[in-house]
Amino acid sequence: MTMSNQASDGVTMCWLMDDSIQQGAGLSLARMTVEPGVTSEPHRHSNCSETIHLLSGSVEQRKDDVWVALNEGDTILIPVGAIHQTRNVGDRSAIMMIAYSSGSRLYQAET
Repeated sequence: MTMSNQASDGVTMCWLMDDSIQQGAGLSLARMTVEPGVTSEPHRHSNCSETIHLLSGSVEQRKDDVWVALNEGDTILIPVGAIHQTRNVGDRSAIMMIAYSSGSRLYQAET
């Protein structure tokens, strides 16, 4: 198995499992790091839900038109098709474990 990393503008995704890493995985698992003061791009997934568990740091998580404060140990479900993004409101890197209900996520950027 091979992990893959993606990084852009203060957000890093380390893919731990998905269909490209293990054929037929049927789910996706990633570790996401968001640097202080950074907000990820708004987007949606039309083919899967997303569960976000905050391992460390302090963030606000957008779910459609609502921003929810998350502290270490908190978990939130993003339903299929919901616009979402993460904003690091703390003074250190926020680290999250993210699970998707599909091994091959569809990503649609939003404005």
